[in-house]
Amino acid sequence: MFQKLEGVEARYEELNKLISDPQIISNQSEWKKLMKEHSSLEDVVQKYREYKQTQKEYEEAKEMMNDPEMKDLAEEEMLTAKDKLPKLEEELKVLLIPKDPNDDNNVICEIRSGAGRRRSCVICWNAI
Repeated sequence: MFQKLEGVEARYEELNKLISDPQIISNQSEWKKLMKEHSSLEDVVQKYREYKQTQKEYEEAKEMMNDPEMKDLAEEEMLTAKDKLPKLEEELKVLLIPKDPNDDNNVICEIRSGAGRRRSCVICWNAI
């Protein structure tokens, strides 16, 4: 999972560079495609960075446990980080679930009433 997250983060950084390239900006269709991909990766990358930061805080607190003056503070920070890590892992797993290719398509759903009724309702939803 973490190798995949490293790859996603690397692609996100690559997209950051590409979308600021003047040649890409001048080609609106390419820029729009890259911006859409960038946007789809943003939540995953932010959550992964939060996970890495929490992991770092945990390791630092673990090291501070050796210092008797800082032991209480370090213990509190370590417990907080330790509680937060599994939650972040679960959130990352959910974010890594592949999106349905039809998520960006328009949907038309028709709802009709039961027997004896002549009313019907059509609901349209357009994805932007």
